[in-house]
Amino acid sequence: MTPNERQIFDYLLKPDDSYNANGVYWGDMSWLEQIRFVAKGDAQETKREASSVWSMFKKDPLSPVSYYFKNMVLPGAGLGLEGYVLFSIGNLKPLFQAQGSFAQCWKAPYSACNATWVAAVEYMEISGIIVGQILVGVLGDCPGSAGDGV
Repeated sequence: MTPNERQIFDYLLKPDDSYNANGVYWGDMSWLEQIRFVAKGDAQETKREASSVWSMFKKDPLSPVSYYFKNMVLPGAGLGLEGYVLFSIGNLKPLFQAQGSFAQCWKAPYSACNATWVAAVEYMEISGIIVGQILVGVLGDCPGSAGDGV
């Protein structure tokens, strides 16, 4: 293998954020070496990111804010929504169990309703989340593909 080929394989198989210059994996280093390795990587990334933000700020002072909202806040909103949905559905079941007319259907022994149908509410929630993620992913790819569509 030529030195150029070795360099390409090392670049692909031993990325700089996981291996040091000697080819040692960061998890195999001592605690002190791990701290130094991680601190060095953090410093490099902080410098790169600050340089990027500064160049955006010089072109347009509000561009870092719009970049932050487009690339950090908006993608994170989906996770917040998922948490809200899971939390609210998880709280509806005890609410239904506590109410007078619903209690016959939502509490064991299920005298008014079939237990399978009661459990289906939770299964439908998961199915809805999966279908929703797929649809949002497809819809999100449409504008991201420069208007090419699906």
